[in-house]
Amino acid sequence: MINILTLKVTEKYSSKYVNNLYYGLKKFSNIDFNFYCYTENKKGLDKNIIVIPLSNVEKYKLQWHKLIFHKNNFGNINIGEKCLILDIDWIIINNIDEILNYNLEKKRFLCFERWWSEKIKSCKINGGLQMYYMGDTNHLWEIFKNDHIYWQEYFINNKLAIGPVNGEQNFIDKHLKLKRQWLPMEWFGKYSVEEMMTIQKLWTRRIDEHSLFYADDEFDDRLKMIHFSNSDNYIENYKENWIKAHWE
Repeated sequence: MINILTLKVTEKYSSKYVNNLYYGLKKFSNIDFNFYCYTENKKGLDKNIIVIPLSNVEKYKLQWHKLIFHKNNFGNINIGEKCLILDIDWIIINNIDEILNYNLEKKRFLCFERWWSEKIKSCKINGGLQMYYMGDTNHLWEIFKNDHIYWQEYFINNKLAIGPVNGEQNFIDKHLKLKRQWLPMEWFGKYSVEEMMTIQKLWTRRIDEHSLFYADDEFDDRLKMIHFSNSDNYIENYKENWIKAHWE
């Protein structure tokens, strides 16, 4: 059994994001899982989603609340159980059993390289997907909680991340003590109309020079999950057929 952890904090994203990610996982996987949402507002969430109450919204900034997922026994999850953190702005488009059932070694951290980012040299990982065994990453929580004000500004102040709120994946990249296992980059992509030319160029350079990342409302067949990262890149702003098919 794998425990999938999500965060919904403030009203930036509606409950639809959490529900549709849950439905996407059920549609595109045959693996049993527990699905959690850490939130201060459970209104509208599917009844099968396990809600973990978030009591102090103002203590940390938006996505920085995800760091508590690494705390020992968060959500009453037993030490040694497999956990997967997912951002709620993913759309699943193909079967993901290979991800959920991945043979993660003990004392290892599973991630993938964010090939679509120009800042890949300063931070390889995409914080929107993190797999680990409960208890192996508690040090991330301890480092963060002891100086959270400093770290929430550090990567922006040093021009390693773009504000106003950012840098939690840089924090993990910097402080992770575990060896990493890397998922295939071609399983993951980003969607943003304003950036599609750049995304295609980077796909050609870093993934496959002989294929198209996206064309005529279809993605390369190898892609499994599409991320809508960036603070103003909302899924509901798009009307493409593939989004209607997999999210609405």
